Amino acid sequence: MKSEKASKLEKKLASLSAYAPLRTPVTLVSAVFVSMLISLCLANGIIPGPEIIVICFFIYSIYAARSRRFVNEWIPFVLVFLSYGSMNTLVGSLSKSVHVSQPINADLKLFGAVPTLVLQQFYRSAFLDYLSMFFYSLHFVIPVVFAFLLWKYFPKNYRGYVLAFTIGTYAALMTYLLYPVAPPWYGINAIRVLTQLDKNLGVPFYRSIFDFVGSNPFAAFPSLHAMYPWLISLYALKIGKAKALPVLIFPAGVWFSVVYLGEHYVIDIIGAVIYATLAFLVAEKLVPLIVQKRSHSLTTKESFKQFENLPS
Repeated sequence: MKSEKASKLEKKLASLSAYAPLRTPVTLVSAVFVSMLISLCLANGIIPGPEIIVICFFIYSIYAARSRRFVNEWIPFVLVFLSYGSMNTLVGSLSKSVHVSQPINADLKLFGAVPTLVLQQFYRSAFLDYLSMFFYSLHFVIPVVFAFLLWKYFPKNYRGYVLAFTIGTYAALMTYLLYPVAPPWYGINAIRVLTQLDKNLGVPFYRSIFDFVGSNPFAAFPSLHAMYPWLISLYALKIGKAKALPVLIFPAGVWFSVVYLGEHYVIDIIGAVIYATLAFLVAEKLVPLIVQKRSHSLTTKESFKQFENLPS
């Protein structure tokens, strides 16, 4: 007789073979649709968002016959995107008392001047404008691409990353709700360089993004732009150790950029690093410890039950 495990494997292979003839045409049609969608976005001056990247990865998973696993394991990202959109709108509607002077005073205490103003007044150049724009734009792509690479090649680290990403994002969203903070372009009338670059390019890339996700302009502390690169670096260093050290260029470039562009104060970056580090420690240290203790407790209880059932 065939074992139960062999029987389940045969059923799984049969189900995969049943859908195999559909996989290629479905993938092809979906890929054509997404390509057209991306082309339309670019033609109308809109940068494709993370949700389109997730769709691209989902199409890949269909082609590779991993769609069920993909859906199950990427649900947290979908929930975070939906939560961000809904809570961001809520924060913009409910925020009554916006903290404007507090981050300014924090930067003044740290540096004796506001770094955004110093950079814009004394060091601004076309080169730094476009370099900062490049690093700033990575925020909309790299966190999802990094998640996909972990999902494909380092699934155990993927689970930790998703948990830390979720904890950090929700903690930031709650902070925006309870403690709304104004960015430099609002608080000290710093130049919002990105909108100027839109005019120079003749395409409203960032204006479209701000209109789409920027319903709340007072979500400055902590900076998600600063949080995600640091979280990615922590996981890259965990996996690659010393070989992954060049990844630190990513957070350093983003941190400089968000200050230079007038989007964040340095204190927003410090807060982001703290949030990301704590989220990483919770996901990688605290949660495994709790799971291990719970597993040990259940094993001990099971052992006692078996001992009690032994014939006397």
